[in-house]
Amino acid sequence: MKKYSIMIIILLLVFSCGTIPISNNFSRTNTQVVLSKANYRVINSVSASETATLIMGIGPMNSQLLAKAKQNLMTQANLSGGGYKSRALINFTIDQHITYVWLYFPFYFAKTITVTADVIEFVPESGSESG
Repeated sequence: MKKYSIMIIILLLVFSCGTIPISNNFSRTNTQVVLSKANYRVINSVSASETATLIMGIGPMNSQLLAKAKQNLMTQANLSGGGYKSRALINFTIDQHITYVWLYFPFYFAKTITVTADVIEFVPESGSESG
């Protein structure tokens, strides 16, 4: 009986919910801008990824991976590259991909978070410039 209870405890520790990845809903802040005219143009689409290896379910949290991916995205977007032009990122998408090594599942897997966005540049309306 003692032998079975030890085996059950070991199985519960190995196959607990902490070692099996689950999908998370990311916190999002939505800002709404109502444009009455087409006063912007899409100039680029940028993407950045961050990957982490998790062993026994231990590794960086999704929020840490997301923060690093967003930081890489901002660097690639080069928002200040337009001089005094107003640029912004829109249409954010966040994708999560989990790669399992079946031989070692659930002990070893890799998690990749990819953030994609469009870079827009606001253009001044004709006739509204003062000079």
